[in-house]
Amino acid sequence: MKNDEMIMRILDDIQEAVILINHEEKIIFLNNSASKILGIPKKKALNTKVTDTITDTRLHIVLKTGIPELDRIQNLGKKVIVTSRFPIRDEEDIIIGAAAIFRDITSIQKLAEEVTNLRELDSLLRAIIDSTYDAISVADEEGRIVMVNKAYTKVTGLTPKEVIGKLATYDIAEGHESMHIKCAREKQPILNVKTKLSTNKKEVLINVNPIFVKGEFKGSVGVIHDISEIERLIRELEATKRLLKKEEAKYTFEDIVAESEIMKNVVFQSKKAANTNVNILLYGEAGVGKEILAQAIHNYSKRREFPFLSTNLLLQDEKKQLENFFENEDNLIERAEKGTIFIDNAHLMGPEVQNLMIKLLNDGEVFYKNKKISLNAKIIFATPENLKELMSIGKFSRKLYYKISVVTIEVPALRERKDDIPKMAKQILHILNQKHEKVVYDFSEDAIKILESYEWPGNIRELENVLDRALMNMSQSDTIVTSIHLPELKTIELDKNKINGTLKELLDEYEKFIIIETLKDCQGNKTAAARKLGLTVRNLYYKLEKLGLK
Repeated sequence: MKNDEMIMRILDDIQEAVILINHEEKIIFLNNSASKILGIPKKKALNTKVTDTITDTRLHIVLKTGIPELDRIQNLGKKVIVTSRFPIRDEEDIIIGAAAIFRDITSIQKLAEEVTNLRELDSLLRAIIDSTYDAISVADEEGRIVMVNKAYTKVTGLTPKEVIGKLATYDIAEGHESMHIKCAREKQPILNVKTKLSTNKKEVLINVNPIFVKGEFKGSVGVIHDISEIERLIRELEATKRLLKKEEAKYTFEDIVAESEIMKNVVFQSKKAANTNVNILLYGEAGVGKEILAQAIHNYSKRREFPFLSTNLLLQDEKKQLENFFENEDNLIERAEKGTIFIDNAHLMGPEVQNLMIKLLNDGEVFYKNKKISLNAKIIFATPENLKELMSIGKFSRKLYYKISVVTIEVPALRERKDDIPKMAKQILHILNQKHEKVVYDFSEDAIKILESYEWPGNIRELENVLDRALMNMSQSDTIVTSIHLPELKTIELDKNKINGTLKELLDEYEKFIIIETLKDCQGNKTAAARKLGLTVRNLYYKLEKLGLK
């Protein structure tokens, strides 16, 4: 076979289409690929003018201009080709013809368009996924993370670099295995798993669904919904509901923080005593929450559908006490019906009142000014004083003491139950948020340490006052109480002479210190100070006079 014939055979069999024209613009060569792409039989095309045979050809132009046209995209009906055209010159550089080499790229272009569409779709899906507030993660069939969205980092605190390509164990919730790995094992959806993330302790709801392609498991998609803010608002709402649900007795045992063993025992004793008909004596310093406990006892008892009436004997002389308990038309004993009466500062009960109370508790009724008074209610007595000591010096009736102290519950001072402080502080925070119209939901570690290290002479009442002042020091954008926001906490120093005083003298000094500091905070406004201290204005004036404060 001659070289010319061999070359022509090769040109005829190659995949690229080849067309040659001479100086007269006539087709002198058309290979098999060109014939197939153009849909023209070779015999019919040969020796015909190229412009007559091939639509939209430009070979005749290249022949005239001598300018090559390389890698041009051209449409041939429903086909798309990429073509290069160039002139053919003789040894003297004279143009004697032109050639076109082209290829059908219709399928390739469709594939490219599909790839482009897929990329656009991928970009669209990525934008949609990244726009959601829920954390989304995708894992392969082995449980390895292959993709996460932007919210994933915000919710879990983990960056894509930390998790992609690794087993989905980084965001394992406390006490749970990886939901992706569990889904890979069970090939079943895992829905509504409520738990906490191990990374930041956020409360979340997790849903993981398997991915199947043509019936074959290919991985899983996990959605982590951050419900920590919702849970916080629910807790705050529930706390508010409990405060508002009853006009008289607002509190239940759910409102009482009992993380410490000493307080757990108080709650246990109180629940046991709640459904007995025995009257109760609550003993504890001022501000420890005796009335809150009394309300919880009432709401836990069978008497909860009846009234809870409260009276404080601190500013009542004996005449006023007699009126309130026995004389008035709407006296406490009868108005309470089958409910509960809470008598605070019971150690201040006058002698005649004590005698009438003994008879009332013994007989269930008493005659006062020709009027029969019947007792159907349960009475909870409360005092910060040691009634045994008062009894021993004749300041309190021995008979009455033994009658009311069958069930005595000692409510501990806040300094004796410091394990309760973190949770109690958060509980108070929920209530103060309403007052200050703020969203403060937690404490920094240094703030908690300060609160736990203080001795709290004013007990819970003082804690409420301190946190109230802390929120006043915070801006609207602050969400966490830090040590910077807390007012300076310092226990007053007593001089040596006063250290040798009585317990009452020492407590008076503490009380004086708290009142002075509160008045300073309120710029001398006694109404505001009384509100912060949980006192009436009249009560505050009484204390100022009693403690020698102007």
